Amino acid sequence: ISCPGNWRVNLIAPRAIVELTMGKAFESGDSLEVPAHASAQIKSPSQTNTLPMYAVSGCDSGSQVLTDPPPGPAPVSAAPATTPVGDADLQQALVVTPNDVDSDVPTPYPVVLTGDVKDVKGWTAQAVFYNADGTSYTAAGTATVPDTTGGGYKAFSISVPTVPAEVLAANGVWWVRVQFTSPTGVVHWTRYQDSAPFTVGDLLFCDGMVSGNFGTLRLARNDVPNGAWVEMNIIRGVMPHLTINASILVPCSPVDSDHAPVSPTDCVSTDPGFPNEAATDGFVNGSGSTPGRLDADTTPGCDRNGGSDRTPESPNLNDDLLSCYIVGGHSVGDVVAGENNILSADIFDSPRFFFIPVIPVEAANGASGAYPIIAFRPGFITNESMAATATARGAISGHNGLTFHSGHIEQINVVLFPESALPGTAPPIGGEIDYTGSGTKVLALVE
Repeated sequence: ISCPGNWRVNLIAPRAIVELTMGKAFESGDSLEVPAHASAQIKSPSQTNTLPMYAVSGCDSGSQVLTDPPPGPAPVSAAPATTPVGDADLQQALVVTPNDVDSDVPTPYPVVLTGDVKDVKGWTAQAVFYNADGTSYTAAGTATVPDTTGGGYKAFSISVPTVPAEVLAANGVWWVRVQFTSPTGVVHWTRYQDSAPFTVGDLLFCDGMVSGNFGTLRLARNDVPNGAWVEMNIIRGVMPHLTINASILVPCSPVDSDHAPVSPTDCVSTDPGFPNEAATDGFVNGSGSTPGRLDADTTPGCDRNGGSDRTPESPNLNDDLLSCYIVGGHSVGDVVAGENNILSADIFDSPRFFFIPVIPVEAANGASGAYPIIAFRPGFITNESMAATATARGAISGHNGLTFHSGHIEQINVVLFPESALPGTAPPIGGEIDYTGSGTKVLALVE
């Protein structure tokens, strides 16, 4: 038996003596000694279940809505505490129009910043863009500053000829503030709490939290051009084998698989959000001659009516329900609670089932970063309620958790749950990977 870290056992049987009959025509002796040897190894389920996404610790359990709602930016909770704190007296938070932009838009991209302010008569104004870690990018613009004689709040408008190129190149939620300067050089900033959100790219968010709760792992492949890595990693599962990092420190080192697949990979770089077209191609449209992940037949008995039909709305996709794989009368809520071994091993065959790595902190806007994988979280694409069971499935949306806008995915409903809900063991079905250190064990013959 090899060392425990390899999760491998070597089986050797005593040599057997096989008497030869007709075999004497090919061998010089009357018998042969036949050794018996085999090796079995504990592995994890196939990596085809691992999506090129990440979740952030604290936003990795239960029913979550990953959304990129058009029009306007994804939901956000509050502006970051950037400096200076600011003391300009605004009636309400600033507004930037338009307040979002697609990825990789060419410059110029003009916006207008508006608000109501007191006591800045004759002052000039400038818009400043901040990302989550407080780095500022200044966009000089022309300002219409009101005459505030007589007190009260007066409307102002700042025309920004173009959002800074550094901002347009980095997916994430940026925050816009205003710096007012008097003719004598006195400076007043708007309060950081009054900042206006400006969203770059197609982002996926967790229950209205700030950017970076969910996003794309930069994981390379060697079978398609780099422009197709994301969509093919959705369709086939990620190429490099991922594993848990021994440390939770950020940044980790070295970052693996962002340019070429390296196995094992436990330190990853990220992009906030999903490229909209790549997500839609990966889940629905497919890549080249390879169909999308959910362009697959429904498991018999697992559609919303207990049959094997695809979703009733076009595009007609796989309609597997999480409740179909729950045993013992338990509910989806019990799965989220992590009750032990209440899911059937058949769940590993559903294209709606997935694993995603968990990183310890939110990824910075637009930064590649270096984040350790601290856990893996199983999940299922569906909008079933927590009360749903195999015999009482409840209402299901037309695409069972997917929402489309102009032919692209705008929202994904997922249920994330602890690995303890999965079966303790599962039979090998091919494509198993080295054991990740937690979760379902698959005993596979390797020699």
